[in-house]
Amino acid sequence: MSPQKKLIIDTDGGVDDAQAIYMMLDSTVYDVIAITCVMGNSGVEQVVRNVLKILRAANKLDIPVYSGCALSICGQNVMQNSYQGKDGLGDCQSIEEPDVSVLQTEPATDALVRLTKEHPGNITLMCIGPLTNLATVLKMDPDFSSRLRDCFIMGGNYYGKGNSSVCAEFNFHADPEAAYRTLEQIRCPTTLVGWEICLKNGIAWDKYHELRRFPGKRNQFLKNIEQNPVAFSIEQDWKYTLADEILAACMLRPAEVIRETEHVYATVELEGKFTYGQMVVDWHSMLKKDPNITIVTEIDKNALFSILLNTAQNGI
Repeated sequence: MSPQKKLIIDTDGGVDDAQAIYMMLDSTVYDVIAITCVMGNSGVEQVVRNVLKILRAANKLDIPVYSGCALSICGQNVMQNSYQGKDGLGDCQSIEEPDVSVLQTEPATDALVRLTKEHPGNITLMCIGPLTNLATVLKMDPDFSSRLRDCFIMGGNYYGKGNSSVCAEFNFHADPEAAYRTLEQIRCPTTLVGWEICLKNGIAWDKYHELRRFPGKRNQFLKNIEQNPVAFSIEQDWKYTLADEILAACMLRPAEVIRETEHVYATVELEGKFTYGQMVVDWHSMLKKDPNITIVTEIDKNALFSILLNTAQNGI
């Protein structure tokens, strides 16, 4: 068996982040060597607590956790995502507060620079929150991304279907300037899962209940934090919508999960009245710029569910 790839997860500690993190912890392909926290679903101090709760339920508090950017590039605070709850983790009152003394004292941005220098070319970066930490590091150290093996991003939208504004996806809309800088400056192979593919691959509720029927500490944790978002989704007549989990599945079993991709140039709108934060894709090479990302445009939903089921069965 080939050695595991070293993985850093950059997260804003939301409900879907939790399941995606568990998917990566179960992987025989990746070894999670650090988790960096960024403002997004809640303020960064709350994100830290959320991540520690997620890891505690998986008996993985040995993984180093670092606190990152508390404000967007332009100095704005957290954007409220009511779907995830005020605390960003479903507002579940039954989960005990974690011991934050285990938090690393080194800032997340410094840790990202250090770790890539210690393991040049051997680290994959998985971004499942706003891109503020990554954009900050790219400004601090322009060579940072050249030391990454590759980067995977959940964010953006390629047909202008927004969930945080009329036209923008939450992670990009939380810090459009960071998303813009990332797409303009990143210099490693970069794969992106956007919001449209999440909308297309919602799971029926009988399938969701099949996932949550298994015992175990992790599964009970997921069931608890999902209670309010699931109730709201059912009330809205939505399916069980996945986001970060789709990115995780694409990373874990790309040959099985990914059906179609597009290698294109994309940027982020920073001036539009209604389109601020929207990812803009140059589908027909009108801007004459080299492609900078690979967008996943079609996946195999059955393969996705198989991975989710495997994670549920390993619920500890």
